[in-house]
Amino acid sequence: MRGRFAFVVMLGLGFIAPGCGGADNHPPTEDEMQQGVLTDVGELYRVYIAKNKKPPASLADLTPLQMMSPMGLEALKKGDVVVFYKVELPDTGEEPGKGPGDVVLAYEKQVPESGGRVLMLNRTIKTMTADEFKAANKAGTLDTKPGAAAKAK
Repeated sequence: MRGRFAFVVMLGLGFIAPGCGGADNHPPTEDEMQQGVLTDVGELYRVYIAKNKKPPASLADLTPLQMMSPMGLEALKKGDVVVFYKVELPDTGEEPGKGPGDVVLAYEKQVPESGGRVLMLNRTIKTMTADEFKAANKAGTLDTKPGAAAKAK
């Protein structure tokens, strides 16, 4: 009985033998973190619309949702990600990928010059070259207030 108790206590304290976590138990890579930021931005946009029944008009609209998706909001504040505002999403369900995926909602700041990841209106993520991005349909408007993400344009 004592051995079982010790094992349960060790599990409760997080002492687990190496290798017990499975193949997916690793720290996120830089690539996964960057993709997660765009996913966060899509979630901020989705939740704002679901809560307010209208799309956000600027970064200030998304700021109250910081606790929900802090990485996405921080990236918008820093200008690492640029988002288009004042556009409805085709679907506000939790799962992305419903509705048309041919319109850009947000993008990593380097995309216009060197390509990278973009968040589509249906909240899926694609990688585009700079030329593909220039030719792509873009949604809404940029927030042009000083300090807004649009400065990274």
